Amino acid sequence: MRAGSALRIGAIEPSRRLNPRASVRIRSPVRREPYLERDMRRGLMVAVLALAACATGDAREPREGRAGRVPVPDAAVAERLDALLREHRITTGGFGVIRNGELVWSHYSGEEAPGLPASAATRFNVASITKTVVAETVLRLADEGRLDLDESLARYWVDPDVAGDPRRDALTARQVLDHTTGFPNWRFFRPDRKLAFEHAPGSHYGYSGEGFEYLARALAIKLGEPFPDIVRRTVLEPVGMHDTAVAVDHHRLQHAVRPVDEAGALHGVYCRPGGWCRPEGSFSAADDLLTTVPDYARLLAAVHRGSGYRAAMARERDRVHTDRGDERMVDCAADTDPRVTCPRAQGYGLGFEVADFGAYRVRGHGGSDWSEQSVAYTYAPSGDGVIVFLNAPHARTRHAMPDVLAVIDASSPFLARYRAWRDTPAP
Repeated sequence: MRAGSALRIGAIEPSRRLNPRASVRIRSPVRREPYLERDMRRGLMVAVLALAACATGDAREPREGRAGRVPVPDAAVAERLDALLREHRITTGGFGVIRNGELVWSHYSGEEAPGLPASAATRFNVASITKTVVAETVLRLADEGRLDLDESLARYWVDPDVAGDPRRDALTARQVLDHTTGFPNWRFFRPDRKLAFEHAPGSHYGYSGEGFEYLARALAIKLGEPFPDIVRRTVLEPVGMHDTAVAVDHHRLQHAVRPVDEAGALHGVYCRPGGWCRPEGSFSAADDLLTTVPDYARLLAAVHRGSGYRAAMARERDRVHTDRGDERMVDCAADTDPRVTCPRAQGYGLGFEVADFGAYRVRGHGGSDWSEQSVAYTYAPSGDGVIVFLNAPHARTRHAMPDVLAVIDASSPFLARYRAWRDTPAP
């Protein structure tokens, strides 16, 4: 795999690290009395036990960690990323580090297509990160007064599969954004392959791509224009995401990564093994966004600044609305790694996964499909953040992601989840 070159923008801060193997001995010329030696040993033991109690106490209690900062990588980090992608046989990788709300470093590895090295122009399929662009669209429309987050979507659209269920009238845009629609992730996972309410809207957490598709249909009808045009006008153009596409446009596939399966066969953009391809002009509000590292960094910067809406909407976006239960970012009870910081609250805000660590917060999202794995997030109030886009078969990206993320942001709150996914046998 051909490695790309690191793009460095801005100054790299010098790192100051203590050698963990170094030891310091302090010799005192003062003679210690025996009872002083004894009391000092006892005091030291009490301190050690107290620290151990803090580390091994109730893991559900919040523990303050780093204040949400990401170091600017150096050349050694870029070389390590290239080595990891070769080790895990990742076809294409794109990485970015954001400091104070600006992209200050990016790096690209592998090829976007045979013989064509990845670059800042490379467009990745980022899977479920698509939902964050849709969420920003909805929040901006709501702040403009063109959408009420709590009005019934049934006023504009009712899916035929749930037309006979009165719970359809309770479904709102807010429930779509915080994943409490009551829908399954996808209807085709159900035995009858039909959409249905598995819970009453607003009553239970349940991650759902179907909810975003439902919302997109309702918005298109309400506003009287195609949903991709709404997204482009509301978010992509104002933010400057000119290399990002929501809908399939086969005339704009330049620099799009080519998905590859385990056998090494290349597939078309928007296509899957078995021959199915997304039709021209079609779109998904939950999946298949094509974007670049610089473009998505622009979105994260806009989200950090809250530039598309007023401060009250930004606060509502970043408030934890829904506990994800077993799918939470950090499993405080199960994770015994002392480097893992337990949030005070975590779950879904409006469109973004949020974790509140007291002194700082993290907001972000991941994406995963048969040929891609992605994660992107920013910390508040620092405005630092990370972008990782990987293009390769899912089994490879699943194992590569925690190693890659640890190299870029060793304190990432998302690390525990990716390590757990890596260590869990695939079904």
